[in-house]
Order: sequence, then C-alpha cells, then structure tokens
Amino acid sequence: MGIRVLNVSNISPAATKEQILTLFAYIGRIDDFKLYPSDFSLAQTSQQPKCAFVKFEDKRSVEVGQHLTNTVFLDRALICVQGQSNELPDEETAVQNGSLALPGQRQLPPHISNQVQDLGEGQKMIVTIDPNLTALGLPTYPPLPPTTEPSKVEEIRRTVYVGNLPKGCDGEELLNFFNASIGEVSCLIFVSTQ
Repeated sequence: MGIRVLNVSNISPAATKEQILTLFAYIGRIDDFKLYPSDFSLAQTSQQPKCAFVKFEDKRSVEVGQHLTNTVFLDRALICVQGQSNELPDEETAVQNGSLALPGQRQLPPHISNQVQDLGEGQKMIVTIDPNLTALGLPTYPPLPPTTEPSKVEEIRRTVYVGNLPKGCDGEELLNFFNASIGEVSCLIFVSTQ
C-alpha cells in the first residue's frame, strides 16, 4: 500500500488552511489533513513557520508532492518529505517524535539506504541498497566513490538513461510519456546523433 502521508514544513505563518489544502489538492485527492500550530490565535501572533501533514488517497501523490520542496509559497520555501507512517500525528506527538519535515536536500525514499562498504585492499565505495530492486531480480545501483556528497548521490540515483530511441523521437513526447506513465520528470536532457 505504501506511505500516503506528506510532511510539509516551513509554511508561512500567514498561510491559511484553505490555501494549503488548495495547493495540495492539485497534487491528488486528499483523505485527511492536519495543520500545526493548531491554535488559531497562536498562529496569528507567531512568526514561527507552520507545518502540515497531508494524507492522500494515492501514494503516488506523495512522490509528486515531494517535488514541491523549495517551492516558494507566500514568503517561504516549502519543505516536503514523505511521512514515516500513514497515521497523522497529533501536534505533541509530531514534535516529540521529530516527525516534522526537516530542512535540507531531497531525500531518497525511506526503504533505500546508502552504505560505505570496504571492497578489500583499502578500497571503499558507496553502495545503495534497494530491497525493491532485489525483490524484482533487477541489478543493483552501480557503486560510487566514497567521497561523493550525499546530495550528489541522491541526484545520481534519480537519474535514468534511456537509449535506443528511434531517430524521429521528439523530446517533448518522451517527457510527456514519462510524466504520464512513470512519474514526474524534473529534468530531461535529450541527446541526438543527428
């Protein structure tokens, strides 16, 4: 079933519940929604950013919603990360458990982990472990040098090479195909030998 909750933090104190709901309704159908701080009077007087938990009907909406990270909404750049579970925490639990989205770079899905492994003779490499690839009998991610920055590792792991395309293939058609069939594409570099 997958995680269907998106944690959204660094929301402008001036943002209303309706504005935030409207923004995320464009991503997908919303099952449940929580906005903190929940005390309306506290929110009006505080300059502390708000945070929200958006539970979608479809887990793919969470994947798409994460692409809104660093999108400026009113006066702040949003931070959108996948939730830790499908339960929406109450305000106290969210703060205590650290469930709130933290500022930073995009993150790989929670089931994927990176480890530095010793390959012998003093050679180390970053190995990315994805149980889904293993379960499907697919090859693992290629190892990376241990000095690769975490943000670069994440970017490399999101990059896909597609070869053997027909000569008349249109870049925009390819982009539309991937967006409709696979998931949102943030960048397409189309190289042709013609």
